[in-house]
Amino acid sequence: MKAAFKDTPVYVQLMMILVVIGLGMLITIAVSSVLIVSKVGLSPETLKDMQQLNLLDSPEIMRGMQLLQTLGLFLFPAIVCAWLFSDNYREYLNIDQPIYIPVVVWTVISIIVVNPFLNWTYALNQQMVFPEALKGLENWMKESEAAAARLTELLLDTNHIPTIVLNFLIICVLAGICEEFMFRGLLQTLFGKAIRNPHIVIWVIAILFSAIHFQFYGFITRMLLGAWMGYLMYYTKTIWIPVLAHFTNNFLGIATYYTFRNTPDTMQQIDTIGSGSTWWLAFASLALFFFCFHQIKKTTTQ
Repeated sequence: MKAAFKDTPVYVQLMMILVVIGLGMLITIAVSSVLIVSKVGLSPETLKDMQQLNLLDSPEIMRGMQLLQTLGLFLFPAIVCAWLFSDNYREYLNIDQPIYIPVVVWTVISIIVVNPFLNWTYALNQQMVFPEALKGLENWMKESEAAAARLTELLLDTNHIPTIVLNFLIICVLAGICEEFMFRGLLQTLFGKAIRNPHIVIWVIAILFSAIHFQFYGFITRMLLGAWMGYLMYYTKTIWIPVLAHFTNNFLGIATYYTFRNTPDTMQQIDTIGSGSTWWLAFASLALFFFCFHQIKKTTTQ
């Protein structure tokens, strides 16, 4: 089956991606079920009450399910489909391309300096209001946002050092690799075959990347991050630079949480730098970001 779909039309390959994602979902559900059963047991009483089981009371199960979901829905389909669509899946996903230290440095700096601007876009996104006819959609979006916030708080709320390390591995390392392999590695490469304009490709994938998270009150911010990772992929030709950017962004968020979670006022001040009375910092950070962008382009085009 290697390269079996190499010469098929793009729409056929897109259908195959959906099939493989569906297979990954089935595997994820099956393994997650085994995980739950191993935790709660298989007694008749347990099976009877399984539907009433509140997984939010079991953060270790939720953490394991998140791990499985990330692998099953992103990394597994990306590698399998790249294997089906090419003679060399590593080349297709741009895994083996060289990495230059100046690009690594400027990528990390770009994610750090752009945060005030991203905070400004997040505050702007939070002001989104729907007309009365779409209040049902607005309420659903708010509920999805609140549910995602509750889940994040559940997963992060621990003082157990090994669990904190595991959270960093899942949210920073694993999410960075798996999501970038899917969106910038597989989809951006595939869409690039059908759409000749790379900017359109990058922004379409960025929109998909943001939408798949179902957190609509942070949609703009996540879309902009996705676009930046897309441009990093386009200019550097290696998947590992957008992975690094993704890792750095998530690492900053998790590190800030664990550093300042006992001082919520300080955390609030950090999260709102660039919005409100400090709006001017957003545009200063944007200028610094474009300087980093220029340095990366200069390094990669030499």
